[in-house]
Amino acid sequence: MIKLTLLLLVVITIVQALPLGETDISNAAADGNWDLVHKLISERFNDKTVWEPSISSGSVRSLRPPQGGHVYGEAEYAFHESSNINGKKTERSGGHKIINNDGRIHEYDFDPKF
Repeated sequence: MIKLTLLLLVVITIVQALPLGETDISNAAADGNWDLVHKLISERFNDKTVWEPSISSGSVRSLRPPQGGHVYGEAEYAFHESSNINGKKTERSGGHKIINNDGRIHEYDFDPKF
């Protein structure tokens, strides 16, 4: 039950976050085609712009220190996907971190531990 709830939460989140393709996921879920739902969600996770929170990461990237001052900011986002479709278990996760130290931007991907 927890896995089904997690899958539905992921589907809802993806559908709300995606301007294009949400109809495909919704239709596949409505038809009970969970293999297709899983495939479409997995494809969406390969595109970082889908799960990147553009407001906070954009703010951190654009921080600049005032004259004679300093600035430091971090933005981090991560996802975790797991499913069990007809006994076929899959699990993926990923993350990205942005650090701005006085206008010097460092970005890297990481594997989050959940």
